[in-house]
Amino acid sequence: MELFLSIAITHFIALLTPGADFFLILKTLMQSQKKAARFTCAGIALGNAIILISIYLSLFIIGQVNTALFILMKWLGVVYFAYVAFQCFRLAQSAQRVKQLAEQRVDQPQKYAELKAFLSGLLSSLLNPKNLMFYTVLVILIYPQYNFVQNALLCFWMVGLVLIWNLAIVQLIGSNIYLSWLNRHLRHLYYLAGFSFLLFMLVLIIY
Repeated sequence: MELFLSIAITHFIALLTPGADFFLILKTLMQSQKKAARFTCAGIALGNAIILISIYLSLFIIGQVNTALFILMKWLGVVYFAYVAFQCFRLAQSAQRVKQLAEQRVDQPQKYAELKAFLSGLLSSLLNPKNLMFYTVLVILIYPQYNFVQNALLCFWMVGLVLIWNLAIVQLIGSNIYLSWLNRHLRHLYYLAGFSFLLFMLVLIIY
């Protein structure tokens, strides 16, 4: 019980800390509708699930987590965060009001926007080594302590919590009050997101 509470608290604190996923959700919400941002949340949750499955398979097949996977994900993450940062700076240079963006979105294929948002969330989750390292530590702790069903339930709980938390963020900052605030600070928020992604990229390079 003590181990579960420790994991729950650690996981919740990690969710409270704004990371790459948060800024990607913010970027999607500024560019697209709330529905597209929800697809981003779904992609992030799926990425978390894939990471957990990969860690368990690695432990089951070779008895340890493959360090080469960390290195690969690190440099893929560097490239991806650099790309997203560039997109944020580009959008900041030509920032439009939220209402103007909403008018432009009508002409865009909705399914394409949703698919793009989903894939962006998936890539953000998979290519963020922080997720891989965080879940690896947790899995190493719980793997020998619980049986298969308990491990599976913990994984479902962690992934579900990530999804619910991110959807709650979308619901909160997607309300009319916050959209009005986004409308006034759109350009600065794009710059904030861009510099945040650059910071994540630099941390990966230094690490």
